[in-house]
Amino acid sequence: MMKAIASTLALLCLPALSEASPLRAENGAYEVQVLIDGVPSQAYQHNGESFVLGHRGARYTLRVHNRSGQRVEAVVSVDGRDVIDGRTADYQRKRGYLVAPYSQIDIDGWRLSASEVAAFRFSSVASSYAGRTGSTRDVGVIGVAVFPERHEPPYPVLVPRPRPYPPRYYDDAPMGSSRDKGAERSADEAPEAKAARPSSPPPHGGYGGGALADREQSPQRPGLGTGFGERVDSSVQEVPFVRQNSGYPAALLGLRYNDRAGLYAMGVDVDGYRYPYNDSDLRRTAQPFPTNRRYANPPPGWGWDY
Repeated sequence: MMKAIASTLALLCLPALSEASPLRAENGAYEVQVLIDGVPSQAYQHNGESFVLGHRGARYTLRVHNRSGQRVEAVVSVDGRDVIDGRTADYQRKRGYLVAPYSQIDIDGWRLSASEVAAFRFSSVASSYAGRTGSTRDVGVIGVAVFPERHEPPYPVLVPRPRPYPPRYYDDAPMGSSRDKGAERSADEAPEAKAARPSSPPPHGGYGGGALADREQSPQRPGLGTGFGERVDSSVQEVPFVRQNSGYPAALLGLRYNDRAGLYAMGVDVDGYRYPYNDSDLRRTAQPFPTNRRYANPPPGWGWDY
């Protein structure tokens, strides 16, 4: 099935969503899933956020659900990179995939052309696409910004402007008057002034300095990233789409992923215990003389109920 990429979007710079907002895989009528080797993976919940357990070398696909009654555009990022152009993700200025009402789409990888993508594959941080092309600061996170389509009425509705008195012809300035020329000059100069306004330079040092910044951007970080995998057939076509709100999404979906050790380190209960444990927990509870029973150990919940 051919996918559609939204185009001809109006851009409006508005304040971004709070970076402290927890990342959840589901928000209202929208949801993002990770399919590992074609099978939907379990999303673990911890501290209000969604997590996925990955395995190095496994191929995965992103599935975006739209359970609303209108078309939406989904701008998708992986490891802080836009999945269509591979550059730094920016949902205000980047294009997204079109999702029809009450349907879903599968995003197979980094887009190479209108007919192919490079598959998403879990890799080491050093071998990830972000690690090979830039900073690894945002490795381990997947995001989807959802923009509903602007509803256009089927017929234009003209509302007459009320006037308290009959029109007076001398109220209107004659053609070619200084007022008209001033308005035209202001309209012509506005784009130039806007274009000449310098954009704010990025803060020096990016995410700050010190050992923490060096460790965050180091390609030798442990855990998983997303690599630039093999070529996969995936056809798209561009279609016109106008956002209901140009710069602010109706929902921001997201989840974090890592290997088992990495999720344990973040406190995620992967194996269903009451609390996750790591190496420090094992060392703290290690016994010098483990109990050796001579007889069988009763199973959990053992009793005489048959």
